[in-house]
Amino acid sequence: HSQTSTDGGQTWSSLTMIDDGEEADLAVSHGVFLSHAGTLWAFHGAFYRRLEKVHTRAYTYDSTAKRWQKKGVVAESGFWPMQEPHKMENGDWIMAGLKVVGGVGGLNDPAAVVISKGDDFTTWEVIEIPRQEGLGLWGESTIDVEGSHITCISRKHEPKALVAHSNDYGRTWSPMKPSNLPMAASKPYAGRLSNGQRYLVNTTTANSGNRRSPLTIAVSQPGEASYSKVFCIRNAVFPQGQGESHPKAALSYPYAIERAGRVYIAYSNDGGRGANRNSAELAIIPLDQLNTP
Repeated sequence: HSQTSTDGGQTWSSLTMIDDGEEADLAVSHGVFLSHAGTLWAFHGAFYRRLEKVHTRAYTYDSTAKRWQKKGVVAESGFWPMQEPHKMENGDWIMAGLKVVGGVGGLNDPAAVVISKGDDFTTWEVIEIPRQEGLGLWGESTIDVEGSHITCISRKHEPKALVAHSNDYGRTWSPMKPSNLPMAASKPYAGRLSNGQRYLVNTTTANSGNRRSPLTIAVSQPGEASYSKVFCIRNAVFPQGQGESHPKAALSYPYAIERAGRVYIAYSNDGGRGANRNSAELAIIPLDQLNTP
């Protein structure tokens, strides 16, 4: 399903169906969105039975009829998108995600990207990112794009951010390996602000371990490559604000976008229930509150 807001995220429409998985044993799960050339696209991970034959399906939104149109399977080989496509300087688009090979609980699910042929969003080439020897992961990943140089940040089963680099528009990669950044084993989301700051949303505190709280945003100095300051977006217990407050709340699966001087961060909150029984929350942060000294 999807929902829309016409007042900056304060109120939301009723649910609109994207896909109900009409085929036998087909599940269509969470995905990413891209507005391009006047068309809203959605790219969703899908699979049969329990994470078998994982692939990506695409949809476009018909704003006149107010319904989604199916574009079919656009990426196979186990690819599940975790971040919206980014256009590169060479004219192709790149989208970060993971390649599901071993399934939930396994150690053989590497980070991956898919690359388009120009503006054709109906066919994507899957490129698996190599790993340091012996490194097992559930490779939900995010990318930062700077010319031909692409940085990929992935989660691991342990609380440590993994990093790989490409210098040829995502075609070949250095092996994915642990960085010096603590990060919960949860899907990361990275990007670049209009003022030149890089950012990463996850739980990146030194003492949280694999607990998915507090939700944080790490930022760099404008134009710098390294994160230099971490801001807390919200804690698990959050009585002073809206949203569910619980000591065991998991704040995860963030997505972010900057618009009109604000950073909008959408994420899930399980309210301590576990098992992905989540509500959706939205944090709106004025851009100037993310300044570094």
